[in-house]
Amino acid sequence: MQKNKSSPYKKVISASRRVDLVAFYPDYMVKRLEEIGTENIHTLVIWTKDPENILSHPKLRGVLRRLNQIYVLLTVTGLGGTPLEPYAPTHDRIFQKLPQLITFMGSPQRLALRYDPLIDVIYQGKTRISNIDLDLFERILSQAHLLGIKRVIVSYLTLYPKVEKRLRENGFKLMEHRIGEIIDFIKRRMWPSTEKLGMELSTCVLPDLTTKGCIDGKTLIELHPLREACSLVKDRSQRASCHCTKSMDIGQWFACYHNCLYCYGNPTRREKDRF
Repeated sequence: MQKNKSSPYKKVISASRRVDLVAFYPDYMVKRLEEIGTENIHTLVIWTKDPENILSHPKLRGVLRRLNQIYVLLTVTGLGGTPLEPYAPTHDRIFQKLPQLITFMGSPQRLALRYDPLIDVIYQGKTRISNIDLDLFERILSQAHLLGIKRVIVSYLTLYPKVEKRLRENGFKLMEHRIGEIIDFIKRRMWPSTEKLGMELSTCVLPDLTTKGCIDGKTLIELHPLREACSLVKDRSQRASCHCTKSMDIGQWFACYHNCLYCYGNPTRREKDRF
């Protein structure tokens, strides 16, 4: 069990920017949380496209019950099940699971929806796949609103060289948009839709329109059942334009079997016996 000697605060744990630990590596996640010690954790921030194991994996559910707070960053792009995200669940399937998840977490405010990234491609020279689509966004937004979710986070694709190569090799042509177009779409189309429902829209890194990070210490303090303080220092390990506060990421660059072709991590096709 590790003691937190370098800070007066308990740790904010990120699980994980590198891979969907909940969906594919719950046993590893349990091991790391137990090594840290649940009593040393202020908040566990979970990044996932499929939160099913929070509810159904006995060991993970057990260790999560010992934490004061979990906060879920749920990525729902609207493209799950398409050739761009072939093994990611559809948004309808995910929303069916959320009432039970929210009950487990204690509040819908402890769940933020990441409509991220915005992306627009042509697949095999003929099929347009895009979530730069106000109708799609508003359908997802409406489902989230009905569950009491208040926060939405959006970003635009960061085209790393390995991402560009992977998209090309798998038959995708990226329809690139000037950043001004993306800013206009967010400010003139997405923002009014969220405001109309009394929801909050944040942007993540690109475009840099807001100053609230995906992991926001102030929010975690406000939502904490004991209003316990945590670090509000900027996370220096992230990109310069990232507004997240300090956390400890427990993930590794493991293979991710959602196989989202635009991912900066390690998307990998599942072997048949992994289905």
